[in-house]
Amino acid sequence: MKCDLCNEEGVHIHLMTRSYGKGENLLVIENIPVMTCQHCGESYLTAETLHEIERIKLHRQSFAITRPVAVAGFSIPHDALNRNIHSNTLQA
Repeated sequence: MKCDLCNEEGVHIHLMTRSYGKGENLLVIENIPVMTCQHCGESYLTAETLHEIERIKLHRQSFAITRPVAVAGFSIPHDALNRNIHSNTLQA
């Protein structure tokens, strides 16, 4: 399959899970096909996939199954975050 961006052969399809919204409006869509080019390294969604995601979001009551979801937050020490922001600002 050819890459839509660089037009080279060698695109692989892998499946991913994405979340849309938050709280009571959270919707998780599984098995979304993502195109990844082994030549240029880009990953992208096709127009068909984007349309299907929008259709699922619009008609979520018809497609979604309610499941409990565990949520964990990623945390880093506050001083490490400040150092990282400060060093990025100095480099810019």
